[in-house]
Amino acid sequence: MSRTAHKLMASSGAKGYEIEQSLMFNDADTAYLNRTPSSAGNRRTFTLSAWIKTTDALASSPIFCCGTGTNDASTTYIAFYQGKMQYQGYNTNYRVTNRVFRDVGSWYHFVWAIDSTQGTADNRIRLYVNGVEETSFGTKNNPSQNYDFIINSTNEHQLGDEGGQTGGYPPFDGYMAEVNFIDGAQLTPSSFGETDAATGQWIPKKLESLTYGTNGFYLKFVSGAIGTDSSGQSNNYTANNLANSDVLLDSPTNNFSTLNSVQAFNTTTGVLSQGNLFFAAGAYSSGHYS
Repeated sequence: MSRTAHKLMASSGAKGYEIEQSLMFNDADTAYLNRTPSSAGNRRTFTLSAWIKTTDALASSPIFCCGTGTNDASTTYIAFYQGKMQYQGYNTNYRVTNRVFRDVGSWYHFVWAIDSTQGTADNRIRLYVNGVEETSFGTKNNPSQNYDFIINSTNEHQLGDEGGQTGGYPPFDGYMAEVNFIDGAQLTPSSFGETDAATGQWIPKKLESLTYGTNGFYLKFVSGAIGTDSSGQSNNYTANNLANSDVLLDSPTNNFSTLNSVQAFNTTTGVLSQGNLFFAAGAYSSGHYS
């Protein structure tokens, strides 16, 4: 079965920058990456930037998590919740978008920018999607000023799974590319991308002059070095249930078609898997490649 790639044209400012690969997470494999920091970083101020292509428009699955217990002080999740994006403690939903990210054929760029030291409460947790700040939330609660999240503590952090936590999230299913974590700064999307002057599309740009901080990292997901940190901080992540064959050419600048889980299939007895590249049909199941 053939697949067609759709490239985003890079603007002159991006100098033709392309993301060369992504990492495919198959939820049935419980695929994830993890790291336990040896020293704590800034637990009040940090930024997560990630390009994500989900396989399920109504997904509830973790993106980046850290937690040890069953209260807000001990657990923080950045996750999809029924297709919406959320930032939550164990008991408190700080942000849940009204928007459902239902386009399973496109890449989204998410930037969660956290700074609990901000005097304006609404500025302590900010979400940007494809370069634009998200302002419509079905749920919005603000942490107290100078609140210490468990992120950047010396507890285990996970990409793609909640590890040993008890929040009830299944593993992430989909693709991630160009994941950056900045310890100690609340950044805006312009640090990671830009708007193409000709097309108006939000596109990645070559990363320059970023200060990653104690526990910051930059994961390119290169075959043979899936969890290697390219930030210069040597904060490498360990890949679990992931292989070099899970590193694919599908990327935000080279988007490949996948099977459409939203409309194209009657999956009552069939199962989509492997980043929506495979459909196992059971009795009375039908589908087509979109």
